[in-house]
Amino acid sequence: MKKSLFFLIVFLTISSFLSAQLLWKISGNGLKQSSYLFGSHHLIPIQFLDSVPGLFKAFNECETVVGEIVIDNAEAAAFLQKAAIMPNKITMSSLLTRDQYQLVDNELKNILHLGLKELDLMNPNLITILYETELYRQTTDYSADISLDSYFQLVAVDKGKNVKGLETIEKQVETLFSNKNLQHQAEELVHSIQHKDSILKEMSAVNQLYRKGKLEELASFSKKDELLGDMSEEEYIQLLDARNEEWMKILPSLIKNSACFIVVGALHLPGEKGLVYQLQKLGYKVKPVKGNIS
Repeated sequence: MKKSLFFLIVFLTISSFLSAQLLWKISGNGLKQSSYLFGSHHLIPIQFLDSVPGLFKAFNECETVVGEIVIDNAEAAAFLQKAAIMPNKITMSSLLTRDQYQLVDNELKNILHLGLKELDLMNPNLITILYETELYRQTTDYSADISLDSYFQLVAVDKGKNVKGLETIEKQVETLFSNKNLQHQAEELVHSIQHKDSILKEMSAVNQLYRKGKLEELASFSKKDELLGDMSEEEYIQLLDARNEEWMKILPSLIKNSACFIVVGALHLPGEKGLVYQLQKLGYKVKPVKGNIS
């Protein structure tokens, strides 16, 4: 089975490191105050946070919330809107056969209540994400009103905390919604529609494992060939390891100057290239928060 972009992004928010652990405490190496690292999942309601031991106490202890990007930013929203449009007046109708166009148009009208007439200029990857998110919402109790990442930043602003990003919206859009190989992206959208039942089943399995804290199983699950599909090793590295490397140039300074609550997709945490190990290599103590913080 081919791997959908949306399902990959879900896996960027879910994985494991040694144990079923989402929240990590960062201390030592000259830090005057502890910081915390939390692995998020974009398809989990905020009510789930109540089940993570020590999470809200850790959040309240911190002066700064650090996300992959600063989400509530008018300039970023304007850039994303511009980036959503394909270059050189390329259209979805030019990327799809007549039969594919009819299939996609009918399904988008059914799920999004918008057809290709309205979305003809939109980047296919973005259409796929919008489609699969709404498809999942309609078949589960998931609410797409607010993600965990957005929630922490909104609360931070309300409480007068600082909000920082590890990368710019331009960089993230370039990575996730590249205009390279638009033909292939359009074919992936067709595939997602044709195999929506399988995709929903996989997404449900991912969420159940995440909710149960079985993150080691998720790590193995995410490495299956049928889930990686057509993504090249170079693309995978760019999406994950290369971004971790860039973030590690920023994180030490952030946690030195302020107690930070860091929220990133959980797949950025594990492995030799993951943030947990990379912080440990620099001499920080990075320990899982198992219960109430003392």
